[in-house]
Amino acid sequence: MNSLSNKTTYEKLFYLILFLGLLARVYVAFFSGLGWYGFDTQIYLNMAEGIIEGNPISFFQNGLPLFLAGIMLLAEGSTTLIFVVLNIAMQIFIIIMIEKILTRYNVEEKVRLLVILLITFYPHLVSNVRFIYTETSSLFLIVLSILLYTWQKYPASGFIGYLSFTFRPSLLLVLPFIIICDFFRKKRSPALKTTIGFITGLLLFISLEWSGVVAPPGNQDLNTLVSVSGSGYNLDFKLKNFTEDEVKHPVKTYFNFIANHPVEYAKQRILTLWSLWGPLIPPTENSGTVGMILHGLRFPFFILAVFCLIFRKKMEYDESFILLMSFPIISVTLIHFFTFSSQRHQFTAEPFAIVLSVLFLDYLIKSGKKSTKII
Repeated sequence: MNSLSNKTTYEKLFYLILFLGLLARVYVAFFSGLGWYGFDTQIYLNMAEGIIEGNPISFFQNGLPLFLAGIMLLAEGSTTLIFVVLNIAMQIFIIIMIEKILTRYNVEEKVRLLVILLITFYPHLVSNVRFIYTETSSLFLIVLSILLYTWQKYPASGFIGYLSFTFRPSLLLVLPFIIICDFFRKKRSPALKTTIGFITGLLLFISLEWSGVVAPPGNQDLNTLVSVSGSGYNLDFKLKNFTEDEVKHPVKTYFNFIANHPVEYAKQRILTLWSLWGPLIPPTENSGTVGMILHGLRFPFFILAVFCLIFRKKMEYDESFILLMSFPIISVTLIHFFTFSSQRHQFTAEPFAIVLSVLFLDYLIKSGKKSTKII
């Protein structure tokens, strides 16, 4: 493969991008005037305080509350500041880890630099660095899990992969996809080792629940009902249109809705997919029109990533590499397709969509050059 004129040039450009990305994140977090709290932030903080006080709250997954509780114990009074600083650090390490994954699979330097440039300054990533949310930490964990997998650290990869699920449930399928893929490719030892790591993470959190350190997540019923209570962006979290019996039996309510309203259900799934990856979404009070246009950048990356997955056998890269980069996108898309989605939910899949998009564009350019030479 072609490379830049010399290794020093590549490294200088890479570290320059990292440095400018760091400055952009510091500015957004501390000098832009934008807030750190989102819709769910206070719930996460309350859950963390409940863990410390010995009265755990049952709502979201416990990964982020445990993380926040650890910060509270170490630096009481500076929790939010430290968390945002860690967000900045994690986003920089995400970029570094993605570069290492690309290097591991022999992606040429100019393509790596383009991927890194796009991810470093992708508006959704830069903007979210300030939020006390699960987005950055869950993305950090799933990228770390995949990097460990490429380094053949399979038990650690499985364990970290499960941790990513405890921060962001839509990442649940990533490691199972990897394990199943390895079994089909007759890589039984890696699959088994990854499974052991994944189950270890599961058992750890079960033990934390049994011991009373944390409470079992309790928002699944709400999410199930919200999945059929509205369409697209119009979600009903107050459950105004459900009977008492329907609220008590959310899974039954979900499947009854499918049976009784198949056309409406199909329409909801289409709108949910549009909400997740569509090019245009309504501006909100906090984002405005410009923010929503920037948010719509996800659409072309998603479409190109889909084409990359379809044409993976024709590309010069290892097919297993394309699949590995696809699994977070598939997991997030599948889970939210059957539930509901908001403007946050595709965050952990976007960097992987960027990677696949650039690889596919590189394939198209090289294919075009070959065709020109033949003519």
